Amino acid sequence: MIEVEIKAKINEDELENIKKTLEELGFEKIEVKEQIDIYFNGIDRDFAKTDEALRIRKENDVWFITYKGPKIDKISKTREEIEVKIEDGYKMEKILEKLGFKKVPPIRKIREIYKKEDIEASIDNVDGVGLYLELEKTIKDEKEKDTALNLLMDTLKSLNISSDRLERKSYLELLHKRGC
Repeated sequence: MIEVEIKAKINEDELENIKKTLEELGFEKIEVKEQIDIYFNGIDRDFAKTDEALRIRKENDVWFITYKGPKIDKISKTREEIEVKIEDGYKMEKILEKLGFKKVPPIRKIREIYKKEDIEASIDNVDGVGLYLELEKTIKDEKEKDTALNLLMDTLKSLNISSDRLERKSYLELLHKRGC
């Protein structure tokens, strides 16, 4: 599957208006959850240089392992993503470390999720980084990317968030940039 995703920095003073506008646009608030992400660097290559990611995520009490391929355009964060639910994240973490993967410090965020049809809007409050809005649509074929991206950009515009606030860096990259 390919995740077409855009992310924009938002501010505390516009947060309530964004939530209200999402609901006016037909988005339904689904849930609020804590996510803890543990990233690993490659054994034979530097994922920061290849623009890949390997992550274990704890979402409330459910664990996932995810591989993310390189971004496929210059505007969004669109990339191939392969994710599998796992039974025990702590054991998977140990397995990856035993195989030589290097763990980086975890990232914690509170994610508020809204949905409208096949679009997901997430308001993330990330420790050490701040508030961000992510808009995401999953597609099966790369040929659908431009249509999906246009839909997400239109949604962003409807939320009165300009495209110059888009951020392609991951939360991990943003934390490293801040020296965390």
